[in-house]
Amino acid sequence: MAMKMKSLCLAMALVGLTSHYAAAADGTLYFSGTIVNSSCKLASGNEKGLIEVKMGAVPLSKLKNDTNGTGPEVGVNISVKDCEAGTYYIVLDGASANEAPITNVLALDAGNPTAKKVGIKLTDRNNTPVTLDKPFDPNVDPSITVNADGTGTFNLKAYYYTWDKDNAEAGDGNATARFTIMQE
Repeated sequence: MAMKMKSLCLAMALVGLTSHYAAAADGTLYFSGTIVNSSCKLASGNEKGLIEVKMGAVPLSKLKNDTNGTGPEVGVNISVKDCEAGTYYIVLDGASANEAPITNVLALDAGNPTAKKVGIKLTDRNNTPVTLDKPFDPNVDPSITVNADGTGTFNLKAYYYTWDKDNAEAGDGNATARFTIMQE
């Protein structure tokens, strides 16, 4: 009797472990892509991809007295090498300054003390503002053409910018933005 009970319990457990599924829908996954021989490498910056942009010491009075509220232009050159020929875009991901009336102002990192009502404005070489925290858009994001030599440089510009000249305060002006380089 005990043997029959164990067999019955085992049979019930096996039936309970078996799942019954009904087909609800079918579909097809289509994967597309390209296998390339090389990928771009940064030619500027250190081995970790860090590029330091020295903004310098800008007097607060310069920002307050400038018509646009901007400090002097600082070049930001991001060079690539070992790339396949083609068009490449750069996408920047950095925190926008919440208080700024425009969305393309990079917020300053917390410091002791951090400048107030000041951020960093980035533009491409044609002075078109670079977007932050947005998905890739080939109509907006800065681009370069890499030729057969496999090299190219994104030439950007950075400026300290105040959106509130009356209430801006001096302090640390450091900021951080990550970037991704994408091939079209």
